[in-house]
Amino acid sequence: QLPQSLRVFYAAVYNTTHQITYTVLRRHG
Repeated sequence: QLPQSLRVFYAAVYNTTHQITYTVLRRHG
């Protein structure tokens, strides 16, 4: 079980990575 703060941090990193990936795919697709 992850600490709450770590879960929030992980979620933020995941969302940012997903957003960047989506932007790159849109730009090149």
